[in-house]
Amino acid sequence: MTSSDKFTEYFDQIKRIWEKLDTPNLIIPFCTPMKLNPKFLVIGINHSDFCPNDPVESKRIAEDFSKKIPLENTFIKHDHTFAKGLREVISKVHDTHNDFDEKPTDEWLGTNRIAIQTDGKGVGAIEALDNYSECQKDMDKVLKSLISYMKPKNIILAGNDACENFFYPESSSNTMANRQPKKILIDKDTKATSNIIPVWHLSHNWRTSPGDPECYGDKTVKRIKQAIEDGLCEL
Repeated sequence: MTSSDKFTEYFDQIKRIWEKLDTPNLIIPFCTPMKLNPKFLVIGINHSDFCPNDPVESKRIAEDFSKKIPLENTFIKHDHTFAKGLREVISKVHDTHNDFDEKPTDEWLGTNRIAIQTDGKGVGAIEALDNYSECQKDMDKVLKSLISYMKPKNIILAGNDACENFFYPESSSNTMANRQPKKILIDKDTKATSNIIPVWHLSHNWRTSPGDPECYGDKTVKRIKQAIEDGLCEL
């Protein structure tokens, strides 16, 4: 089986998982092309609006991405808040670490823990559906299998919802500030490892926490820089 066939198999598996919820929303397994051994795999919580200022184009992108593995990379091509936030963070890390990419390339791939597209109100309505928990558990298993297969050098988990019960325990005390980058075993047979870097939600770079004036974007930049210096971000 070629890698293209294998990634298509993962795409179809993800579609089948979320079809069980029987919602009218589009199911979008990936938001970039897929390849083996990328520098970065970015995992968020779910897809929203790909092109906020152009509803027709946004619909076109979402429908295309729901039918097959994308040919275009949303982090490079599109101007939604998550993509712009990621580009801002990458550029700022590059300012002091020249070996780090200056902007997203085809080495930056993306997916989400929930493959169902929603509007700006988020995933609350999806999480309230019957059988959601079962679908989420199945999805997490598929994502871990995907990670083991594609072997990304680094995995960025964007936002608390992308971390909880997925390489990090769920707890009210486990805020993003308490979660730290780490190296994990991703393939028991080959002993392959990857670095996991948990960061604040990339759509909310401007936000701050109560009593802390530093914005999420600056915190994320600092975390990635520290991961590089600690040997937990492979360039």
